[in-house]
Amino acid sequence: MRETTGTSWVELAATVIRTTFKAARLTTGTQYQFRIKAQNRYGIGPSIISEPVVAVYPFDVPSQPGTPVVTSFNKDAMTLSWNEPSSDGGSAILGYHVERKEKNSILWQRISKALVVGNLFKSTGLIDGIAYEHRVIAENMAGLSKASKPSEPMYALDPVDPPGRPVALNITRHEVTLSWTKPEGDGGFSITGYTVERREMPNGRWLKANFNNILETIYTVSVEPLPEVYAENIVGIGECSKVSEVYVARDPCDPPSRPEAVIVTRHSVKLKWNPPAYDGGSLVTGYLVEKRDLPEGKWMKASFTNIIEHEFTVTGLTEDSKYDFRVIAKNAAGAVSKPSESTGSITAKDEVVPPKSETDPMYNQTIVINAGETFNLEASVEGKPIPTAQWFKGNLEVENSARAEIRNTDFKALLVVKDAIRVDGSKTIPFSVKVLDRPGPSEGPLTISNVTEEKCSLSWLPPRHDGGASISHYIIQKRETSRLAWTVVCSDCKATMFKVTKLLKGNEYIFRVMAVNKYGTGEPLESAPVIMRNPFVPPGAPQDLEITNITRDSMTVCWNRPETSGGSDIVGYIVEKRDRAGVRWTKCNKRRVTDLRFRVTGLTEDHEYEFRISAENAAGVGQPSPSTTYLKACDPTFEPGCPTNVHVVDTTRDSISLAWHRPIYDGGCEIQGYAVEITKADEEEWAICTPPCGVNATKFTIKKLIEHQEYKVRICAINKVGVGEPTEIQGVVKPMDKIDPPEVILDSELRKGIVVRAGGSMRVCIPFKGRPTPEINWAKEDGELPSKVQVETGEDYTQLSIEICDKYDAGKYVLNLENSAGTKSAFVSVKVLDTPGAPLNLTVTDIKRESVTLTWEPPLIDGGARIKNYLVEKRESTRKVYSNVDNKCTKTSYRITGLTEGTIYYFRVLAENEFGVGQPAETEESVKTSEPPLPVGKNAVGSVSNPSITVGPATCVDTYGRSFHVGLYLCIFFCNYALSCILRYLFHTLHILHPDLFYHLWSRCPRD
Repeated sequence: MRETTGTSWVELAATVIRTTFKAARLTTGTQYQFRIKAQNRYGIGPSIISEPVVAVYPFDVPSQPGTPVVTSFNKDAMTLSWNEPSSDGGSAILGYHVERKEKNSILWQRISKALVVGNLFKSTGLIDGIAYEHRVIAENMAGLSKASKPSEPMYALDPVDPPGRPVALNITRHEVTLSWTKPEGDGGFSITGYTVERREMPNGRWLKANFNNILETIYTVSVEPLPEVYAENIVGIGECSKVSEVYVARDPCDPPSRPEAVIVTRHSVKLKWNPPAYDGGSLVTGYLVEKRDLPEGKWMKASFTNIIEHEFTVTGLTEDSKYDFRVIAKNAAGAVSKPSESTGSITAKDEVVPPKSETDPMYNQTIVINAGETFNLEASVEGKPIPTAQWFKGNLEVENSARAEIRNTDFKALLVVKDAIRVDGSKTIPFSVKVLDRPGPSEGPLTISNVTEEKCSLSWLPPRHDGGASISHYIIQKRETSRLAWTVVCSDCKATMFKVTKLLKGNEYIFRVMAVNKYGTGEPLESAPVIMRNPFVPPGAPQDLEITNITRDSMTVCWNRPETSGGSDIVGYIVEKRDRAGVRWTKCNKRRVTDLRFRVTGLTEDHEYEFRISAENAAGVGQPSPSTTYLKACDPTFEPGCPTNVHVVDTTRDSISLAWHRPIYDGGCEIQGYAVEITKADEEEWAICTPPCGVNATKFTIKKLIEHQEYKVRICAINKVGVGEPTEIQGVVKPMDKIDPPEVILDSELRKGIVVRAGGSMRVCIPFKGRPTPEINWAKEDGELPSKVQVETGEDYTQLSIEICDKYDAGKYVLNLENSAGTKSAFVSVKVLDTPGAPLNLTVTDIKRESVTLTWEPPLIDGGARIKNYLVEKRESTRKVYSNVDNKCTKTSYRITGLTEGTIYYFRVLAENEFGVGQPAETEESVKTSEPPLPVGKNAVGSVSNPSITVGPATCVDTYGRSFHVGLYLCIFFCNYALSCILRYLFHTLHILHPDLFYHLWSRCPRD
C-alpha cells in the first residue's frame, strides 16, 4: 500500500493464501491506494492497483447521555446513575467518563480513572459540607460524545437517620406515653427536636400529635395512636421512624404475685404464682413467663403458648447457670400488666437430697374401719430429684383398680381404697426410690483414622456406666494443642463414629467425646494429639506430549501418565496453552480431564501455540510437563490418498468396467475427480483413459480394447493440490465376454440370524459368484440404510458392518446382486438387544380437576426383549424437570390422580425391558386440569312436517344447580360435506327441508 501523497509502496504481507486481506494500523483521515500481485513457482505476476480510499470510521460519536442523578450519598461519597444516550452513533458504547466540580467552580475534573462500564458510578473523595455537580460523557469507536447536562447540586453530608421505633411505656384509656431512641446518625448537626404523628386504626390518616417542639425522647399522646417519630436538625426533617405497634387505650391489669420456684433441676424450673389483685375490669385470660440469664442477661420469653394455669415449667436451661424469672398477666380486653417481681437468682442444678417420708401420727396405730367403707392412706414425700412413690401390700405392689386408686403427686403419696374388706389390712407404707445420674466416660481408646489435610475419622465405644438411662447422643469437641479452649465439632452425634472436616492443614489437634443421657453430660474421653497432613504428595509430570489433528481453530493434545502418582490416584489433568505472542499460560479445560487426550478449541487461525500438562491427585496439582514445540493453527492440505476397494465390475470383448470407493483421506480439501490409467501387461508406459481433470463418478468403463489382451489398470484421486498415489488392480485383466448368473452363499449361522447387544459391532460377510461381476446393493427392508453402515465389496464377497449398534439397526438386511445374466437376492435378520423405543400415540383423555387418563400403544421397537413395564412421569409447565408418577405400570393406560386443579401439565411415558428404560413419548400440547362442563338438556323437537321442523328450547344446568336456555346449532350435510350452520335461541322453525339432505341438531351452553 501507499499514501496518495507519497510515492513509495509498503509491503503488508508476502504469503496470503486467500483472496481477502485486512489492512490494519491505518491513520484515520488518510487516503491510501493498495496493489496486489499473484505469485506461483515461476515468479511474480503484474499487479492490480485499487482506487484511492480514505480510512475513516463508518459511524459517528454517540449522543449526550442522560442527566446523572444522585441515588445515595454521605459525607465521603455519592452514587450516581444515568440513562444511556438516545443514539450510539452506529457503534456500541464502550463506556463512560465521569466528571465533577464544586458548585461555585467552573473547572470540571475527570474522576473516573478508566472507562465506566454500566450506568452506575460511585464518586468518592468528597469534602464534608461541600456541594458538588456531576456530568457524564459517552465513548464509542468513533470518539467521545458531548457532556451530559450537570446533575443537581448535592451536599456531601451524612443523612439524618430515623429515630428508634416508638415503644409504649404506659397505656390508659385516655393517653399513651411513648419513648424512642435517638437517631444513630445526626447528619453532622445536632438534633433540634422531634415530631410525633399518630393515626387511628385501621384506615386513619397520619396526623401531627405534637404542637410544640419535642426536645426529649419521651412524649404523652392522647386517644388511640399508631405513632411514628421524625428527627429534625438545622438542615431539615429526617426520615420517619418505624411505625410502632398498635396500642388500645384501656386500664392496665395489675401484675401477678411474685413467682416461687417449686421444683428445680439441672434443665428446668417449675414456677407457681397467684393471680393479679385487680384484673383491669376484664377476666384474666393468660400469663406470659419471662427469664433472663444472670448477672447481665436480657429478659426473654420462656413460654411460647398462652398459660392458663398458675404454674409453668421452664425447660431448656443450662446446668449450673443462674436465672431470674417473672410473670406477666393478660386480660380479655387485651391489656397487659407490668411484670411481677422477679424470683431472684435460681441456679439450674440437681440437688441430691435422700428421699424421706412422713406420715400423720394417726397412722402409727392400727386403723379400724367397717367393711364396705372407704379409707385413705397418705404420706408426705421429699427428696431431690423428686422420688418415685410406690404402694405395696405385703410383698405385692398395689396397682390402680376399681377398688384401689393411687393419687401420687410430687410431694404427696395417697392411696384410696373403696369398699374395704378384711384382707385390706396394712402394716407399713414403704417407698422405692431410684437415684439417676449422668453417664460415665466413653470406653477408649478414642481412635483417629483416615487422616488428611482437612479431615479425619473418630471412633470409640459406648460408656460402661450409662447413669441409669439410655445414651441419647454424644458431644464431640476439638482443640489445637497450642490453645486451651475447646470447640464443639458436633453436639448431636448418634453413632460411635464421626468424620471431622474443615480442619487446618499442618495443625495439631486433640479430640474428646462426651456421652449424654437425659440427666446430663458425662465425663470426656480424650484422644492423642494428631497432625493434619496427607499421607501422599502431588503426582509427577505427564510424559510424551504429542499434538495431532491440527486445524485452524483446534488441536488435539495427547500424553502418557506420570511415572509416579504421589501415592494417591490421579483424579484429572490440567491442560494449558501459551501463544507465541504472549507470556502467560492459559488453562484450556474448564472441567477436570480424566482421559489421556484433550481437544483444545477456540484457537486463533495462523497463531502459534505451545502446550503443557499437569496431573492432579488428592494432594494437589503436580509439576507441569515440558512444553511442546510451537505449532501453527491452520487447516493442512495435501495430495489425496489412494482410492479404496478398486475392483473390476465387468468385462466384454473390448471393454473393462471398473469401480472404486473414495479415498479415506481427502488431503484436507474436496476431491475434484479420478484419473484411470491403463497399460499392456508387457509394457511400462501408462496411458490415461479419462479426461486430464478426471471423472467425478467412482466407476468407469475403458473401451476400444483388444480381446484377450492382458492389461494392467490403476486409479488416482485428484484434488486442488494435485494427483494422489494410485491404486493398482492386482494381477492382469483380460477383455472377454463372461456371462454367469450371480449366486449367494449363505451359511447356516447367517440363515438363523444375527443377535448383537447394543453398543457392540456387527459384520455380515456374504460370498457370491457371477460373471460379469454383479452390482452389489444392500438395503434395509423397513427403510434406508443408516449412514453409519459401511459396505466393503471384494471380487467374490461383500461385507456389511456397523461398529456401534443400537436398537434402530435391528431389522432385515437385503442383499441384491445383478449382472447381465440375472439377479439374486438374500436377506439376513439382525436382532439388537437394546432398550425399547418410545411408545406410540400418547393421548390424554378423561381430564378432570385432579386427574387425567393417559393411553398409548407399545413401541414399534421393543429392543429385542419383552416390554416389562412403563414409567409414567409428569411435570408442571413452570418446571423443567419431570417427576415420577409410577415406574411399574404394566398396562398401556394409566390414570394419574392427585393433580392440582387449574395447573398446566406435561406428561411422558417410557417403556422398560430387561436392558433398561427406553426413549420417552411426550405429550405435544400442555394439559390443563379442569372439570369438563356439565351436559346440556335434551333438545325438544316440537313437530316435523314436510318441508319444516320446529325445535327448542334446550336447557343447561350449571355446577350450582341453576338452569338456563342454550343456543341451538343445526348443521346440514350432503355427501359428508357440511353446507351450512344455523344458530338460534329458544324456539325456531326450519323451513324448506330436503329429503336428500342429512340434518344434525345439537345444543351448546353459552358458557362453553
